[in-house]
Amino acid sequence: MAFDQATIFKAYDVRGIVPEQLDADLAYKVGRALVLFLQPEQVAVGHDMRVSGDSLAAAMIDGIRDQGADVIDTGLVSSDALYFAVGKYGYDAGVMITASHNPPEYNGFKICKKEARALSLDDGLDQIRELALAGDFPEPAKRGDLIQKEVLPAYVEHALSFFDVSAMKPFKVAVDAGNGMAGRTMPLLFQHLPCELVPMYFELDGTFPNHPANPIDPAAMVDLQKTVVEQSCDLGVAFDGDADRMFLVDENGKALSTEEVGSE
Repeated sequence: MAFDQATIFKAYDVRGIVPEQLDADLAYKVGRALVLFLQPEQVAVGHDMRVSGDSLAAAMIDGIRDQGADVIDTGLVSSDALYFAVGKYGYDAGVMITASHNPPEYNGFKICKKEARALSLDDGLDQIRELALAGDFPEPAKRGDLIQKEVLPAYVEHALSFFDVSAMKPFKVAVDAGNGMAGRTMPLLFQHLPCELVPMYFELDGTFPNHPANPIDPAAMVDLQKTVVEQSCDLGVAFDGDADRMFLVDENGKALSTEEVGSE
């Protein structure tokens, strides 16, 4: 497809409506382009639960392999887990197929290099854009391999290392996953915590049938606020679609600002 590079290549990611602005052909070309630019040996690829995620991830994986790099396929993961895998296992690059908090018709690519450092338009994403646009890809000596890897258990173990679980109070916590990736990561985390989990919309569903996976929108917080009050929870947490951002409400259902969270 002929893509509108000015529209879909943002400051820190690639994002657009599928298939009008972004499709499998573009994913394939971006995969080949990032290998040409970064020259990686191994690239970790993950995706969230969006309807177009499987097809875009498959095309991205094919592009990376066809340009000669090996792919570490992490499957369904949160963005944070993909970045963790790149850093933890020393991969040369990573691609997360996601459109974060955007509506269901969107999808996109978050690309990082070694040590999970995000690529921006000023740091290589522009060059990947130009290579993808040109579509002139030299044939490599061999096609890259495909390796499946489960990274979520190690990611959860890493998250638990930041605090002393034995000192944690037995809070009752409502978690609204918004049908996004927190619905997969939070059960794995909470099984190690002395807390009662009140799950909300944990079923992975890229159509977001209950409310937008965008907790910045006050309307998306209403169900969580109601649940916290009605079930006498100590805390409420809402995640966006790829589970790399969260917003908190207190025991009264009041949304907490970033200043309030940082001061605690």
